[in-house]
Amino acid sequence: MGIIAGCSNEEEPAEMNHDHASEDEVRSLEVDLEVPETAASGETVEFTAHVHSNGEDVPDADSVMFEVLQGEESLEKIEAEHDENGNYTIEHAFDEAGTYTVISHVDAFQLHTMPQKDITVE
Repeated sequence: MGIIAGCSNEEEPAEMNHDHASEDEVRSLEVDLEVPETAASGETVEFTAHVHSNGEDVPDADSVMFEVLQGEESLEKIEAEHDENGNYTIEHAFDEAGTYTVISHVDAFQLHTMPQKDITVE
């Protein structure tokens, strides 16, 4: 009695192009989040998420959103647009001094990652 096992494409994202990719290729989702360590109250600062997968920039992520928290309270979520070279950038100003957490929520290739960094506003 023998058992035959096969691979199914059901778990692979529909938007992946397999023309040049191996069927066994596993997609990664990596995000390098850039947030200044400090800022002045009222100053406009830039947040950037560099999204890449398997060594290549991802210019067409399904969603890139920046969430700003103070303590456990979510203050706002801001959708980012692709700038260039896999970079998704927004500008933001903080009204009050304090320590804030910035989380980038990134969805691509049916994967989700959410790196975070703190910023101190003086």
